[in-house]
Amino acid sequence: MYILGIDGGGTKTTAIIADENGKVYSQTITGSSNPNTLSQEQFEQVMSDLLNQLRENNEDIFSRIEVCFAGMAGVGESGRDEKMKSLLLQHLPSNPLVIVQNDAVNALYSGTLGSPGIVQIAGTGAITIGLNDKNKMVRVGGWGYLFDDDGSGFYLGNEALRAVFQQYDGRGMDTALTEAVLYHFEVMTVPDLIEKIYGKDHPRSVIAPLSRYVVKLAELGDQVANTIIENACEKMMHSIKTCHSQLFEQDHHTSVILSGGVFTNEEIFIQHFKKHSIETYPNLKFSKTLIPPVGGAIAAGIKAVQNSIEPNFVETLNKGVKL
Repeated sequence: MYILGIDGGGTKTTAIIADENGKVYSQTITGSSNPNTLSQEQFEQVMSDLLNQLRENNEDIFSRIEVCFAGMAGVGESGRDEKMKSLLLQHLPSNPLVIVQNDAVNALYSGTLGSPGIVQIAGTGAITIGLNDKNKMVRVGGWGYLFDDDGSGFYLGNEALRAVFQQYDGRGMDTALTEAVLYHFEVMTVPDLIEKIYGKDHPRSVIAPLSRYVVKLAELGDQVANTIIENACEKMMHSIKTCHSQLFEQDHHTSVILSGGVFTNEEIFIQHFKKHSIETYPNLKFSKTLIPPVGGAIAAGIKAVQNSIEPNFVETLNKGVKL
């Protein structure tokens, strides 16, 4: 059986064709495919280019695709699921089974391999999404960086800047974040940061990269950085509990997958998550992803037609994916 998995996001779109054992036969990457930020014409062109490249890479295997699982950013909110499905069917051979869902499902299944659970995504933005065994999906948070992106790279970076300026004023504690942020922006003094932050680039793209310094300095014991991480985990934990309460019984043994660039050191986050969950939700199991999100799409495709994932699937797929 050959499965096409697509992971469509606001920055890039990746796709692979693999079999049920995880062996990869074709793979490609292109630009954004978020239907909320592209015109219909642009969206169709991105998807057409993606599929044509897969066909050119391995025409024989492409012609034998039986299942396509496309996890696409913005699809659930845009109501374009059926349009996306129709578009894929136009380009795919032999009328395969096509399933279109939010790209968060890819992230979830990249950790659970098709089993129910919750995924806490924290990259540039943040969102919590859960799926139970009745296929009910619940989304919590992630409504935008201006007011609801707790735990995201932007959130951590913004808190780092807040701490830097408060230290400079004498309103806050001393922190190694000041030296790190000055180094990042290649300036000598804190006031020099203003022109770097309030420039022509979008604030999310400017501020979110600072999150890595927060994580690194928390590892090294910086008290301010540790407090930022702990507060972020407390806020994300509130979203996880809210999501969980709508999907599972309180004592349900639930996998919580941590996905996204913020979780460069999952252990420091897991420590805080456990602290905030142990009393009320003791059966949550926190872990990072096993395979890339596009691999989660392959797992979702497999689970759509059979119950089990092959034992060596993860190892084989990780060896094959080069994107």
